[in-house]
Amino acid sequence: MDSLAASNEAITQARPARWFRRHARAGCAGIDIGADRVRLAMLRRRRGKLCVERLAEQPLGADACGGDGQLGDIGLAAQACRGLLRKHAPEAGAIVVAIPAAAAISTRLILPASSSPPQRLAQVRAELAAHGLPLDSLALDYRVLGPAPASPSDVLVLALCAPSLMAEDRLALAGSLELPLRAMPVDGWCVAAFLRTHETDAVLHLGAACWLSRRPHECLPLRWRAAIPAAIPALLHELAPLLHPAPRRLLLTGPHPGLGNIAAALGKYAGLAAVVAAPRIDAAFAATLPAPALAPFHCALALAAEGLA
Repeated sequence: MDSLAASNEAITQARPARWFRRHARAGCAGIDIGADRVRLAMLRRRRGKLCVERLAEQPLGADACGGDGQLGDIGLAAQACRGLLRKHAPEAGAIVVAIPAAAAISTRLILPASSSPPQRLAQVRAELAAHGLPLDSLALDYRVLGPAPASPSDVLVLALCAPSLMAEDRLALAGSLELPLRAMPVDGWCVAAFLRTHETDAVLHLGAACWLSRRPHECLPLRWRAAIPAAIPALLHELAPLLHPAPRRLLLTGPHPGLGNIAAALGKYAGLAAVVAAPRIDAAFAATLPAPALAPFHCALALAAEGLA
């Protein structure tokens, strides 16, 4: 985001050199702020492997985070995060917090490959302004996806917009925790990339927000909610047109308590190779946890992995 670099620069200037030496080999904490609780995953990279050191969660007050992902009470959210970090991740050198997929707007652009990063950001702003987006109220970021099809002198760029207030809330949260905010990814994209082991895998997230990802940088919102009558048949009906052709595997994730039953139903009634996702992580305790027990922490794990990338 535009404001992310400036905030981290300010934090950097405020830190003494010995702080960075002490935290040079520190891990990264992924903080998943949900509607009713905060989940934390502490990861460290050892010999090229992602090692999970701790998973923990703590309930949130009703006013801490709205259903749209906006932090209603930053102080309350910071208090919960601070308690988790002190108890379960005291050696965290940085944190990663997500922007909700529902709040993100993505646009694919074709831009000159020779552009410098400042030039490219200016080009992204100009292109988005031409699309009529209100840039004064949006934070911007972009990612270069690769060479543009049939145009070797250009690159395909994914431009991302999110409400400025949402980005500023997360920067304020990191500031109150006195830790650098290493990244601010879109949660759906981050989780799907973390869990997908093959380009034809699809990822289905079920929880307070439900979405389907068929390919990278895609997150299709679903209307389905578990509380409605005939929940599983309604989910099958909504997914049917979205899962044609059938993916190699359908990976289920999220805090929904019935992921295993839903995976079985999708296999039985839709003929899909549906399983609860099991990320490749190195941790002795994780091997003793069944996949459904680990699923609520997939987002926190994905965020921490993003911070260590």
